[in-house]
Amino acid sequence: MNDTFLNIIQWKKIIYFIFILFLFKFSFLHGYGFKTTLSFLDLGLLSISSAFLLASGYLTSFFFRNTQKKTKLPLQKVKKLSIYLTIVGILVGLFLSIKVNKAWYGLIFIVCPIIVYLYSKNNVQKTFFSNIVTSFLKPFALLTLWWFDFPLNLSIEQWELFYNLQLITIGYVIISFLSNIVMEIIIDIINVNQDNLNKQNTLPVLLGRKRAKDIALMLSIIGCLFVFSIAVAFIKNKFIFSTIMLLGTIPELHFIYRLMLASEAKDYQNLRKISYVNFFLALLSVPTIAYYIKYVIN
Repeated sequence: MNDTFLNIIQWKKIIYFIFILFLFKFSFLHGYGFKTTLSFLDLGLLSISSAFLLASGYLTSFFFRNTQKKTKLPLQKVKKLSIYLTIVGILVGLFLSIKVNKAWYGLIFIVCPIIVYLYSKNNVQKTFFSNIVTSFLKPFALLTLWWFDFPLNLSIEQWELFYNLQLITIGYVIISFLSNIVMEIIIDIINVNQDNLNKQNTLPVLLGRKRAKDIALMLSIIGCLFVFSIAVAFIKNKFIFSTIMLLGTIPELHFIYRLMLASEAKDYQNLRKISYVNFFLALLSVPTIAYYIKYVIN
């Protein structure tokens, strides 16, 4: 295990989290002729608070999972860092809530660290449920943004536009959630021998690789059908329909095909690489669709 600080806090995921916030803010909450609660400076504060709280959460989880193990980074130092990051994250969140005249939003920054602490303390082993929780973190970024960054003084036409933008975002949330669960299952299949030795209760350990693969395949098919249904909903709009098909449905079909053929560890390693390409294509579709809605439809 690599016990360096940056690896423990999973800095790449935190940067990705912040990138998603700014991407969706710029794509679906900026440039449509209406103002929203958060400026880009406010979004920066939200990102800083979220980053600190995420980092503290990873440190807390690391602390409880390694209380009986020797680690390169002293556990007491990990505990102190987690507390400091939590305090800073809460203070920045409270400041932001007061700044945008939504003081009660500050409860979010207090309640979330408490939930993470209790969850980490009572769920030391890796399980399928922990995979579900982890898979929800990235989509939760979008829900947090829409909760905070609500539009102001909308006309009837703008409300209809905002409603459609919300539906598009919810679609991305659902797809991201399903894809993340599939990715977590694939990682567990790759690490099944090590997890078995460490007595982790992952799906491949409990059900075997084949059944875990079947579950991942089923979730992938559900996700693909969901993406295809969205494309069909926009079938009258050739640009949006073709964008969803090219950047969403077809890559998902390729992933499903490769997953069906996977049998060895190297096959699942290749699936991880394919999933990264699919994530990139999905992200590419966000500004593409947003540009079309802003400057062509709107």
